[in-house]
Amino acid sequence: MKTTKEEFDCEARNIMTEDQVHLHNEFLLCLFNKVRGLAAATPTRKLDRDKAIKEKRLRLKRKYKTDKSNFEPADMYVEVLSQTSSPVGDEPIGANRSSAQELVLPDRTFVLARLMLAAWENNMDGAEENTAHIVIAATQIFLKNILTAIFTRRKGYAIRDGSFIYNIGEPVPSSWKRNSTHILKSSDYTATEIIDPYGQVPMIKPNIEEAEQATAFAYACSPQIIPPSLKPVNTADLQYTLKIYKNLVSNHTIYATNMERLFTYSTHPTWEDLEAKKLSCHQYII
Repeated sequence: MKTTKEEFDCEARNIMTEDQVHLHNEFLLCLFNKVRGLAAATPTRKLDRDKAIKEKRLRLKRKYKTDKSNFEPADMYVEVLSQTSSPVGDEPIGANRSSAQELVLPDRTFVLARLMLAAWENNMDGAEENTAHIVIAATQIFLKNILTAIFTRRKGYAIRDGSFIYNIGEPVPSSWKRNSTHILKSSDYTATEIIDPYGQVPMIKPNIEEAEQATAFAYACSPQIIPPSLKPVNTADLQYTLKIYKNLVSNHTIYATNMERLFTYSTHPTWEDLEAKKLSCHQYII
């Protein structure tokens, strides 16, 4: 697909402000100088003498602001860092927003776009789609481990095979009562007919009556004290859980950064901070 100079210039001016148009013009001048320099270096066919003199005069009349040897690409991070102090600049818009700001888990398109951007910044060809699926699965497991650690601190749970946590919310049995909750059920040790030897055999699900009896028996073995209603999970629960289980976040840099962020959320701003924020917002609007 070919694009003329007028179409390119029109599209470029539509996405730029009036203060940025001169940068577009300087870029075009430098681009024309670069192309003209490459064209002059290649052997061309012999032109007429009068035509060559005419082109030389036209070339001398044009005065460019910059030379091709002095052109340097602009650093985009300088503009980004200059806007970080503004209150609106802290809120990215559209594709620049992260998953934490959107409050949703990253999908394949989002992760693949970030991987492609990181690959280009590190002079790599690209990223495969399988890498995005691995990152999504790792993110889900990471969040599952954190939520499991928070919930198991608040309520009772059961353990199978020494490590698998299930049935979160089960009452904790009393140590002063004689109970038989540790005895295996009849369905756990009876012989099972394996239909598919190459697949996994799921455990037989209990019926409604057995589930109700097991729940009633667990409550009968627990302390006869009505626990207080728990509040929703907040940042204080997350902060305390990460302080106890530091191995949930293996990277020290990520752990320290997020712990500082949690400490910031738990502190209230002073009146001076609120006045300064209000003043900065008012100046930005003006």
